[in-house]
Amino acid sequence: MSALFDLLDDKERRTLGRLGLAALVALAAFLVLFVRFRTGLEKVETESFRLHETTQKTLQARDTAKAEWGRWEEAGRDLAELRADYFYEQGAGIQVLRQDLQKIFARAGVRITDIDYSYSEMEKEQVNKTLASFAYAGTYAGLKKLLAAIEAFPKFLVIEKVEFPRTGSGGERLNARLTLASYYGI
Repeated sequence: MSALFDLLDDKERRTLGRLGLAALVALAAFLVLFVRFRTGLEKVETESFRLHETTQKTLQARDTAKAEWGRWEEAGRDLAELRADYFYEQGAGIQVLRQDLQKIFARAGVRITDIDYSYSEMEKEQVNKTLASFAYAGTYAGLKKLLAAIEAFPKFLVIEKVEFPRTGSGGERLNARLTLASYYGI
């Protein structure tokens, strides 16, 4: 290679040196730009991956929120159904409850006339509660029929208490005191 270099004159050597230097500078510039481009590409790729993860989390949160919203809507419909079909209206007063109790007693085939009513307000639940207490005297089968009529009644009546002053052993009549709760204004 040295012999080939000796064949060149000074002007050609300088030109060849300049071309070599220009090639080295171009190669160095290419390497610098390649490293920067690759680093930038890695940053963009990392950012793209992060955005993809964020998008997935956002979509999952959206789907969760939609499902939650659907449950709240369903709960609202259930509450409206409960208000309409199972609970007593606030403005209806006690007359509707009295009529319903008479229907229950008629279905059970019992005659109860003395009913005591008490009222309480449940502020936390925003509900008014009415307790209806009455005495039952009859057979065990009649009590079962009365309890079945209460359970089958479409309005929400809760048997809060059953007391047995006399159990009806030895052929006597069964005596029981029942307390039913009804709810207004849910």
